[in-house]
Amino acid sequence: MSIFYRAAKIAEEVHASQSDKTGQPYIEHCRRVVDAVETMDQKVVAYLHDVVEKGEGWSRTRLEEAGFGPTIASAVDAMSRRDGEDYFAFVRRAASNPLALPVKRADLEDNIWQSRQVGAPAAKYEEALRILDEEFSGL
Repeated sequence: MSIFYRAAKIAEEVHASQSDKTGQPYIEHCRRVVDAVETMDQKVVAYLHDVVEKGEGWSRTRLEEAGFGPTIASAVDAMSRRDGEDYFAFVRRAASNPLALPVKRADLEDNIWQSRQVGAPAAKYEEALRILDEEFSGL
């Protein structure tokens, strides 16, 4: 089984009962992020980007044990917000990982889109995207 397929299955299982901001199945958010990035490693990270944060029992170590190498596990870990972590510090930490950076950009763009779909404020995501554009554009 390919790592892409394995990542998709894990994401489907973890997010099975979850909904996104628009009320749609959460896996649809993951799929939109997957579609917005280019490389296979980016697509694997895109499927897994919320698994540690929103899935019970998932960690960087468990991802590595599931057959995802340290590069992918590290990128997913970078995209996982820590308890009590300032949101914009988290965005900068995620963006500092070269593999996570394009996935975080796609994630933010989808969060902005979702927020606009339901008339919710998108300022936090817009500011995070501005940070990526200004501080991480050369990476």
